Amino acid sequence: MRAAFNESLPLLYQQENGFTDLAKPEGKRMEACAGGQLLILAPWEHHNEKKAIRRGQSLELNDMARALCNQQERG
Repeated sequence: MRAAFNESLPLLYQQENGFTDLAKPEGKRMEACAGGQLLILAPWEHHNEKKAIRRGQSLELNDMARALCNQQERG
C-alpha cells in the first residue's frame, strides 16, 4: 500500500469492518480518498470484534469493485 501511495497509483482497500457514523480515514489515507486515489470498501455494519475477512466477503467486495470499475469506464 505504501509503495502504491508513493507512486500515486489508484488503490481499492477492502475491509471486513464497516464504519461508525462519524468515521473517516486519517492522514495519508484521508488525502488519498479526497484526491480520488483511494476507495475504501466496507459495506457492512461496524462492530468492535477483531474478525478476519472471510472468503465470501472478499468475493462479494471483488464483485462490488468490478461493478464500480465497469461503471467508471462507461462514464
